[in-house]
Amino acid sequence: MAELGVGLLIIPHIPWKEVDRELPNYREIYREVNCTNAPAPILAGWTFCDEDGERAREMAKQYIGRYFHTVLEHYEFAKKPLNDNKGYEYFGNIAEKIAQYSEDAFIEFFMKLQIFGTPDECYNRIIKFGDRTDAERFVGVFSYSGMPWEESERNMRSFSKKVRPRLQTAEQRKGKERAVA
Repeated sequence: MAELGVGLLIIPHIPWKEVDRELPNYREIYREVNCTNAPAPILAGWTFCDEDGERAREMAKQYIGRYFHTVLEHYEFAKKPLNDNKGYEYFGNIAEKIAQYSEDAFIEFFMKLQIFGTPDECYNRIIKFGDRTDAERFVGVFSYSGMPWEESERNMRSFSKKVRPRLQTAEQRKGKERAVA
């Protein structure tokens, strides 16, 4: 990505400590290759936003969990290790982790990396993850895993009404802070 001169899209799927370890390396390589700092990353995530926090958690578990289950099946993570593929070293350990902790525990781990809960919880998670990565934008995935359209629309509208305006304000404030620095 650095050689192409483009920034990163961070889709949470590995432990944050791995992101913390890899991001400075990417930024260093980007600087060496392009003689300038890397653009701020964009953060993305499977999102379920609802005024009722318990409902949001139940729906996230159902649909985000189902989504990640399809990922595990598609890539056959539980069957074939990817240790020998450059850049996929972390994924090579997934089969071991699934065997050690269970597929359900692994799905739960993935879920906790995503954005779900009440509007306040969603906002706080995005800010927390954004601050951790210096991301300046967030891309939410609001429809996935066979979620009925009505649920997807309800999810997206809740986010748009209650979370998006706060994120825009935070983004503007962050932009002003950078301009002053």
